[in-house]
Amino acid sequence: MEYTAKDPNMTDDETHLVSEVITQSNAQKTSQEKEILVIINTLRQLSYQQQLSQDGRPLLTKLQRKQWIWSIFNAF
Repeated sequence: MEYTAKDPNMTDDETHLVSEVITQSNAQKTSQEKEILVIINTLRQLSYQQQLSQDGRPLLTKLQRKQWIWSIFNAF
């Protein structure tokens, strides 16, 4: 949510996606890793459909990098 607040140029779909995932995960008490995976997968779908904004791309990159680092950390 910090990213969407700092970057108001994201599309409505992207902003809605982030807030919806956070709301659902809080209601279901899912882990942050699962939240991140849902956001990553949905942003990837928007990217494949060429509907991901220029401001959504850095968010996707940042989340994927964070997920990659945690995967390596957990492997050790």
